[in-house]
Amino acid sequence: MESKTRRTLLLLRLCIQFAIALLLSLVITMINYGFTEAFFRNWAKGFAVAFIIIPLALRLIPFVARGVRAVLGNRSIFVIRCGVAICVATMMEGLIALAITLAQRGLAPGWPVMWGAAFLKALPVGLLIGFTMTFLVQPRMQRLATLGQANPAR
Repeated sequence: MESKTRRTLLLLRLCIQFAIALLLSLVITMINYGFTEAFFRNWAKGFAVAFIIIPLALRLIPFVARGVRAVLGNRSIFVIRCGVAICVATMMEGLIALAITLAQRGLAPGWPVMWGAAFLKALPVGLLIGFTMTFLVQPRMQRLATLGQANPAR
């Protein structure tokens, strides 16, 4: 793949990771704390944790997609993409909410309830991100990668 295309894809992935971490850490911090005097400190901590967790969670997406395809079988590509988006969003949101809640609250009494509340309340944002990634971003990134492979550096 052409080195310019590789750099573009890497920069795009980092921008996406940054945006997702920023948005989800903001929402989860608002859920966990509200807008208090310690909000920005807690948001920064949540952002750092989310930024680290996202690449790890992204590695699970192929397994989730394979499982969805196995369950849904020969359904239309639209139905399969919807299933993948929902499952990936749920998995990512659960992991990120868990990591941020633990980083911000630790193993305080009732932390599973705090995690569950953060997960459920932030899930609509996660679903919005999942559908955007599945239907808009991923196809464009695949086209860019294919274009880079079709036009190798000379």
